[in-house]
Amino acid sequence: MLDQYETLLPGKSSSKKLRVVTIGADTESLNELDRLLTTLGVEPAGRIVATVRKISASTYFGKGKIEEARSEIERLGADALIVDVELSPNQLRNIEAEIKRAILDRPGVIIEIFSEHARTREAKTQVALARLQYLMPRLTHFWTHFERQRGGGTAARGMGEKQIEVDRRMIKKQMTILRDRLKVIEKERTVQRSGRKNVLKVAIVGYTNAGKSTLLNSMTHSDVLVEDKLFATLDASVRALDPHSHPPIVAIDTVGFISQLPPTLVASFRSTLEELQQADLLLHVVDASSTQAREQYEETERILKELKVDGKPRLVVLNKADLLGNQPGAKNRARLIVPGAMMVSALSLSDVEKVRQAIMEHFRGSMEIWEILIPYSESKLDAQIHARGSIEVSRHMPKGTFYRVRMEEGWAKKLQLKKFQL
Repeated sequence: MLDQYETLLPGKSSSKKLRVVTIGADTESLNELDRLLTTLGVEPAGRIVATVRKISASTYFGKGKIEEARSEIERLGADALIVDVELSPNQLRNIEAEIKRAILDRPGVIIEIFSEHARTREAKTQVALARLQYLMPRLTHFWTHFERQRGGGTAARGMGEKQIEVDRRMIKKQMTILRDRLKVIEKERTVQRSGRKNVLKVAIVGYTNAGKSTLLNSMTHSDVLVEDKLFATLDASVRALDPHSHPPIVAIDTVGFISQLPPTLVASFRSTLEELQQADLLLHVVDASSTQAREQYEETERILKELKVDGKPRLVVLNKADLLGNQPGAKNRARLIVPGAMMVSALSLSDVEKVRQAIMEHFRGSMEIWEILIPYSESKLDAQIHARGSIEVSRHMPKGTFYRVRMEEGWAKKLQLKKFQL
């Protein structure tokens, strides 16, 4: 039944802390996997670094590494094996049969984190759909380890095969319900976006835990959830950059990216990520203190390209400068991550103000300059110019007020400034 798949991690719901062994080809990627697992409250008890020269169709890794994993799990008394790649359903099933322990791949771990951190109706619906899309082709694998945990014999497996078909039908039905629910939610989001249609938008993007939410809080004096965890926030948060800025600008915090982000999650969160497509500017935040900063920057840029928003103008900031310490040359080396990027700390008020001003200058630079004379009888238009434009010069004349104002092209057309142009 579907309720038995509440977690993809076997034993996760028990009082005993889950201990696992991880296996992968890259040490830095395994370090990141450890952080993902720690975020889930899982203890990485051991690891195996396995150089893969040729991928095995049946088990991904060679027989020697699979045997080494089995021995390590037995030696440490671990509960499961976590693999730092995406495995096919057959590979999951075959490895589990060899090691006699439950197994989960990296996409499954990421989906678990998204499931735990989803808070809003939209996020919960999106994650639930992604989980079912991930689960559907892997039902046989999950039934295998659930039956093993229950100690099922031949009869139980026979009944399980029938139950798999029942589960498959239920999952398809549930996916249809979730997709319909997302359509309704998307209509609501479209209405919300329409209210921001004529407002300038800067979307904050970056690798997970780069400090995007902290920077948003500092720039907008708001209180978006901030935790030193991967994927602490999943929902797009929209805040006014400065309530007194003219023209008005909103900042949008988006879900963080990560390497090997499951395609089901990218697809499910497309409605949230559409905020990027609506944005006028992307603020790409990079964790300058990370040893993988360049790789994280490139992975984010790759996903932006995949989402077809790589052509949008962007500002890049190297965040967490405060964690670089006072070592000679540390900041200079960090600047090489993305030459020309701003080096800041989201905890420094002066640095945050520099970022805010850089955003404002970007928008001012892209606005048209208008020299207009607004008759005194056009008081409503006069108020809209103050609200939507950046006034550089104003002077009272006999027939009205002269303005030299910078304004976004769309608003200038909407207010019909051309007929007031000098």
